[in-house]
Amino acid sequence: MGAILALVGLAGWAGLSAESAAPVSAGPVAPQALPGLDARPEVAATAPARPNLVTQAGAFVVSASVAGRSQILAFAPGDPQIRQLTEGDWDNRDPAVSPNLDQLAFSSRRDGNWELYLLNLSNGELRRLTETPEFEGNPTWSPDGLWLAYEAHYGDDFNIWILPVDGSQAALQLTDHPAADFAPSWDPGGRRIAFVSEREGSPDIFLADLDKPTDRFSNLTHTPDIAEADPAFSPDGSQIAFSIQLDGLYGIERLQLGPPAATADWVGQGQDPAWVADGRALSGILRTPFTSHVVTYPLEGPLNELGGSLEGRIDQLHWSPIPLAGLGLPAPAPTGALFEVVWDQPRAEGDRLAIVPLDGVRPFGMSLSDAADEAFAALRTRVAQEAGWDFLSQLQHAFVGVNDPLPPGYAYNDWLYTGRAFAVSRAAYQSGWMAVVREDFGFQTFWRVFVRTAAQDGSQGEPLRWRPWDFDRRYAGDPTAYDEGGAEQETPPTGYYIDFTALAADYGFDRLPALSNWRSFYPGARFDEFALRESFDWVTAMRQLYPDSAIVTPTPYQTPTPTPTNTPRPTPTPWWWRWRTPTPTPSSTPTVQP
Repeated sequence: MGAILALVGLAGWAGLSAESAAPVSAGPVAPQALPGLDARPEVAATAPARPNLVTQAGAFVVSASVAGRSQILAFAPGDPQIRQLTEGDWDNRDPAVSPNLDQLAFSSRRDGNWELYLLNLSNGELRRLTETPEFEGNPTWSPDGLWLAYEAHYGDDFNIWILPVDGSQAALQLTDHPAADFAPSWDPGGRRIAFVSEREGSPDIFLADLDKPTDRFSNLTHTPDIAEADPAFSPDGSQIAFSIQLDGLYGIERLQLGPPAATADWVGQGQDPAWVADGRALSGILRTPFTSHVVTYPLEGPLNELGGSLEGRIDQLHWSPIPLAGLGLPAPAPTGALFEVVWDQPRAEGDRLAIVPLDGVRPFGMSLSDAADEAFAALRTRVAQEAGWDFLSQLQHAFVGVNDPLPPGYAYNDWLYTGRAFAVSRAAYQSGWMAVVREDFGFQTFWRVFVRTAAQDGSQGEPLRWRPWDFDRRYAGDPTAYDEGGAEQETPPTGYYIDFTALAADYGFDRLPALSNWRSFYPGARFDEFALRESFDWVTAMRQLYPDSAIVTPTPYQTPTPTPTNTPRPTPTPWWWRWRTPTPTPSSTPTVQP
């Protein structure tokens, strides 16, 4: 299945280019008690009849990386065919299929900044729902299909808004707390919305009761030491599933709603849960440092019809009883690479690779292996387009010769020696133009790097939902922060950022784990280093540049250089150096006798 995802292309559905002529404005308005929503009888107190997901066809609708862009794909469990619902040289994500299965709400950057769109799955008509210069995303449907709740970032603050799909009125603001409120999920009963809020100091799951004009918000989790995310109501509305992050472990839990109050139950490892099989199972995204998988956890007996998994870099997961066979969507076409490898020097099988200088990169003399320079150049161009400034024009390290040891604390088998890795400049982190988020997998610590965009008006990047790691807090007098090598920032930074780690992965550059000494030695964190490892291990990558004798012995070896150097030639010794310098001859010195 992973190979299938890797072949997904940009062919998509040609009908996506058609747009309606009347977008609905969803700009910020004053906070209200939601009179327009509360007064509508269409939002029923009970959910409409739902199909039996065990016997009727259903599909996962996911946001995944396709040819360097986020696109929305659909696949049925056990079916090897993957269908692509969006296309284009822009990002599309946050899929949500309507309750009547005929429309897809999602967020897209096709017009320059993040907006909400509505795709008619029967005829391919596309309609823009919001039109603001700032960020909107993560739509969720009301059970009657008349409303969408979504997250919006206006004025450096995340809040939950509600929008009528038909455009009959302006968007309504559900939350107005100065802390971040995001990731809404609508109750199948229609009268509650779950979301993530940091209003009590840490990301908790909150519940908004739409029938209460005052005191409508309640905290369901109250866990200051655990970060919750991605709430999702069960099909009958009796439970909420969500993901947690605790001590480097990402997992899925479920919480029974209503009296008496209950504690959350552990389901399994993963993130972004989705209820499937009429609530009899929970699926999620199981992420590793370099890829991700869709996994399913049965809650009530075996579910053989949901066997199988999709592999690849998956960002979001949504389940719908939508029958894919009836949509007539074409299968995606294969896609090519994002860059072309061009050998600077003709080479035969087994020849060692050349070292190629990086033009315009400071400090002068930075270079990479002939196998990695095109990938770096393509990544540099893409990051400059997304961030609005040339982030990779200055590096901390690139290729390091085998006789040029790295500073103390680096590993002896660091990928910088292979010519396939680079380290971004730490000056960007120290000046506030880069943020790093800690991600632990087992006993290894990795970092997700975000780069601040030049334009902060919503036209580049997106706001952060995660709290970056602050290495300087180890020196703030807190013993715990000192032992842990720092601590998370108290709140996410304001402004817009791009996910540099995700972009680097699209071009083949993997992040590297922190060294075991990173808590006490700042360079050991290695948040700045990325390597084009492909299928090579370190020794095999070194053999592309050096003979085995230079790798296994510490004796000096002539390191490859990016430019030709003059060959040393013997020079005649000046004649005066050929004279033998006279030396004094020792002799007996007479002594005076008494």
